[in-house]
Amino acid sequence: MSKSVYSIVLSDDVVAAVDHMAMRLGTNRSSLIDQILAERVSVVTPERRIQDIFQSIFDLMDERFIRDSSAANSALALRSSIAYKYKPTVRYSVELMRSPEGERIGSLKISFRTRSQAFMDMLGGFFALWTQVEGEHNTRSVRYRAESDRLIRDIYFPLGQKSVDARQLGELIGEYIKAFDTALKSYFTYADTPELASHAVTQSYISALDKGIDTI
Repeated sequence: MSKSVYSIVLSDDVVAAVDHMAMRLGTNRSSLIDQILAERVSVVTPERRIQDIFQSIFDLMDERFIRDSSAANSALALRSSIAYKYKPTVRYSVELMRSPEGERIGSLKISFRTRSQAFMDMLGGFFALWTQVEGEHNTRSVRYRAESDRLIRDIYFPLGQKSVDARQLGELIGEYIKAFDTALKSYFTYADTPELASHAVTQSYISALDKGIDTI
């Protein structure tokens, strides 16, 4: 959806109220006015669609997840803790683009805040196992970028589907996050027994296949 510059006359009090709301929502005046007018005339903007997807993801989450209100308006961030010694926290951040690049529509960033080298070594093992399992079951080539304390996975438009609404897309992404979180926690539960840890991660992925996690 293209955008152009227009000149309009607004009351100073209205502009002040809009600016205050925009600051509270983490956006700017133009974007907020565009959103308000779009809702009034029933036009779905890319920003509105993204927010609808985020809401659908959040609605699917269970008590394991806490929404991170500090995230930018263009991202949805969720936090979940792992039952491992000092209970480290994992943060899932979903970022979607206004204009998809081919099949790619955004990215999922999974990050941790920890100084424990032992934990990071175990995390590296989990990342390797998860990407291996996904590579065996996802028919498309999924792009990952692994760093010391986080994994970034590209998110794609559902494979083989010509049209998916915001709710459906949000549910697919949400189910993927839930499956990843389940696998991660299972891995650390059986960390002392590599074979059990590997089996738990594999089963977590396979169990969620009927939710469509292999399509994104």
